[in-house]
Amino acid sequence: MQPHRKSKSIPALSFLVIAGTLLFTAACSGTSAPSASKLTLPTDSAGLGIYDSKFTPSGIENAAKWLGSSSSIKYAEDFVDATDWSNISAPWQLSSWKGSPFTMVWGVPMLPCGVSQTQCGTNISDFNEVAAGGADSYYKTLAQNLVSNGFASSYIRVGWEFNGTYMGWSICNQQGSGLTTWANDFVPAFRNIVTSMRSVKGANFKFVWNPLDSSNVSCAGVHLENFYPGDSYVDAVGLDVYDGINGSITDAARFSDLVNGVNAGHWTSVPPVAINGQKFEGYGLDWLAAFAKEHNKEITVPEWGLDSTGSNAGGGDDPYFVTQMANWIKANATGPAIFWNSGDGTLPLDIPKYTSGGTPAASAAFKAAFATGS
Repeated sequence: MQPHRKSKSIPALSFLVIAGTLLFTAACSGTSAPSASKLTLPTDSAGLGIYDSKFTPSGIENAAKWLGSSSSIKYAEDFVDATDWSNISAPWQLSSWKGSPFTMVWGVPMLPCGVSQTQCGTNISDFNEVAAGGADSYYKTLAQNLVSNGFASSYIRVGWEFNGTYMGWSICNQQGSGLTTWANDFVPAFRNIVTSMRSVKGANFKFVWNPLDSSNVSCAGVHLENFYPGDSYVDAVGLDVYDGINGSITDAARFSDLVNGVNAGHWTSVPPVAINGQKFEGYGLDWLAAFAKEHNKEITVPEWGLDSTGSNAGGGDDPYFVTQMANWIKANATGPAIFWNSGDGTLPLDIPKYTSGGTPAASAAFKAAFATGS
């Protein structure tokens, strides 16, 4: 079933320093990123996608017609049920999407939650099992089921939003004061999942490494680069970006903070490591573009959406955010850009015969940005 959108919070500045920040610098060792001068990725191949929590392509097809043509939306997104290993390895949603015109983007849990949703307390023994390779067979079976049902070329978001404080595989504790005790399981678990799924005949998956924009959430003292699994395990790099950053500021200032990865007041727990001499305030859209290009990976936005005014001081019906995000996506993204067209703190678009979120201005801006027909 659908994962809840959960309010994201920025921990207090007093938690800035944590002794564990140097524990994981070896996570990227053994891999070398290609230089920017050798990049061969296109800059205009991004595709629009939608997540709507409805587990069926029919609504997204209506959205494509609203935008003017069936080809205006390329991707659909869904999440694998995290209840137990059986549901992870054999997702019930596959029959709902089989034969749809969309390339799928799947959120794949790194361990069971005991419930269908992925916001849960970590079962440390299960995470240890995944990190040690004991769950490889489940992910191999998942890959076999995806391939046999026509999803061999799906994008796979392994352990998405791992820098949040609420996922079963989060590297940040619930207080946002530093690392969880199981954070060192993340990289080996990610690698094992990728290796297992790639081993299946016919598999042509693209694996996405996918933190949240650090303006939306920030984990004290932790460099996200230390949790990068390595170039040989990642095909695309993405950030989830939502129009709410716990600060009552203007639309323009809020989007600037999303670009820079900082919270209102220009604060984030820890700045990223400089890339080719370029420094960044936080893990925002500017950092994403530079990091992905440094590693010669696709640039994706696996989730972006409107936050209600009651959720993280969101912008509500904010056409400025939609227009600026569309411009950034068109200029930078080389992979899927998935609009979160669902509720629970976020606001869907107003699309006839599909969804209604009381967002007429943002919906008009979305249509103006992405319409493809006459």
